Amino acid sequence: MTSLSGHAGTHAVSVAQRYGVTSMFTLSGGHVFPLYDGAVKADPPLRLVDVRHEQTAVFAAEATARLTRTPGLAVVTAGPGVTNSVSAVTGAWFNGAPLVVLGGRAPDYLWGSGALQEMDHVPLLAPVTKRAWTEHAVAGVAGSVDEAFRLALTPHRGPVFCDFPLEAIYGEDAVDLPPDAGRMPMESAPDDRDVAAIAALLAAARRPVLVLGSDVWLDGAETAARVSAETLRLPVIANGQARGVLPRGHSLLATRARALALAEADLVIVVGVPLDFRLRYGSFGPKDGPAAVVHVADSPAGIAAHCPLAASAAGDLTAFFTALAAACGQRPAGDPGWLPRLQEAAAASAAADRPLLSSDAAPVHPMRIYGELLRVLDDDAVVIGDGGDFVSFAGRLVEPTIPGRWLDPGPYGCLGTGLGYAIGARLAYPSSQVVLLLGDGAAGLSLMDVDTLVRHNLPVVMIVGNNSAWGLEKEPMRAVYGYDVAADLRPGTRYDEVVRALGGAGELVTAPGQIAPALQRAFASGVPYLINVITDVAAAYPRTTTGV
Repeated sequence: MTSLSGHAGTHAVSVAQRYGVTSMFTLSGGHVFPLYDGAVKADPPLRLVDVRHEQTAVFAAEATARLTRTPGLAVVTAGPGVTNSVSAVTGAWFNGAPLVVLGGRAPDYLWGSGALQEMDHVPLLAPVTKRAWTEHAVAGVAGSVDEAFRLALTPHRGPVFCDFPLEAIYGEDAVDLPPDAGRMPMESAPDDRDVAAIAALLAAARRPVLVLGSDVWLDGAETAARVSAETLRLPVIANGQARGVLPRGHSLLATRARALALAEADLVIVVGVPLDFRLRYGSFGPKDGPAAVVHVADSPAGIAAHCPLAASAAGDLTAFFTALAAACGQRPAGDPGWLPRLQEAAAASAAADRPLLSSDAAPVHPMRIYGELLRVLDDDAVVIGDGGDFVSFAGRLVEPTIPGRWLDPGPYGCLGTGLGYAIGARLAYPSSQVVLLLGDGAAGLSLMDVDTLVRHNLPVVMIVGNNSAWGLEKEPMRAVYGYDVAADLRPGTRYDEVVRALGGAGELVTAPGQIAPALQRAFASGVPYLINVITDVAAAYPRTTTGV
């Protein structure tokens, strides 16, 4: 059994490091000073990344968790520090990110007297965390932090919140850690009978489709998923961080034929993603012959209960894919024309995009930006989307080569993730390209944290699609009411100058031919660099949801 001495902040940091945590994301506050002291004096020290808004700290910790599959840690001070973090915690809740948020709290001995920033945080966080509680005892801090990390990492993963009154986190005591502190939780294999039922459905299917979601990546099942798909010759639609499980150009990758695949399939196996609005709430296939739907999740609570399922399974996703391939053996061919049809549809979709990817239209068509970007992206680049209209193009066009390198706000759809995600991505992959795609609306929610990138020497390439509007709201409101309000932004805002004022670099792009040279300068700069592209607000395109 390990004994810890010193103040409770030191205990908390010691436990966090046992779970592989290397960075603490925070915005300074006196209620949590002992956690900073513990980070600085740890051996090795825990990197402190101080940001300009608490939501950025939580977004950065979430990005760390989603990219590295180790838990992220954010520390926020009492009162507004906690309330500023709530939207970001909620995003992590919807994304299933293993995240621990530690908060400060007014002292117990003054509770009810009106101490500075005195409020009960727990009821705010309880609905959007796996657990939220207050640890009142000095001797209990280490154990509570250990429990928080263990809960965050136990499938279905998600955020956990714990706060500490001043006398608890500043207090000193000698404590013994539980013998299993820092040990990762074990996952259960899915029931063999459930796998057998799915294998039987697959054996009878003529037009099957396999949909892979972010939990395939977070569960470490990407290799097993690819092997299973290839063994069973299953067309695959990949979304979220499962993009890249089958690399772009793979013969089974049907993401670009998504509409056809989901409309005509007779069996849809969905693994690692909820059957929510992104997936038609689980309704697939022709109206006169709906598809059988199978839902597979990393824990029983994740199985959809709002729609009829032909079968389901819950448990370790690597074990599921391995067992499915073994149970199926040599799958019958089904409809021999099914995969070729999907391949043709995907090829036709790509062909239809090519003219706009090289468009010389002025103002710049957003597609031209992606046409230039796709030429210079490395295979291991991290691509982050934070926006609506402009980023919706990325949801269709960016097909990674390897999984886990795509980040977007996910089904909660909270804009403002961008700079926090970029901070986490740059720390997670210091030698890879990190590209942040920003709508001009989303830029207004987090751009001040370029200051954080500059202070911590974290170079990121940012591209703003500047169409001077909340594009995903402007046109729908016009369609409903015949006019729009509250949807316009100032034309031509110089977001590049904002970045320069904060210590980075950037430039304005107004013509298609300027995009490629600007990208070259940005990637070569070695500093936070923003390319501000004036785009066509009227550019119409069949968009996808960026969380898909």
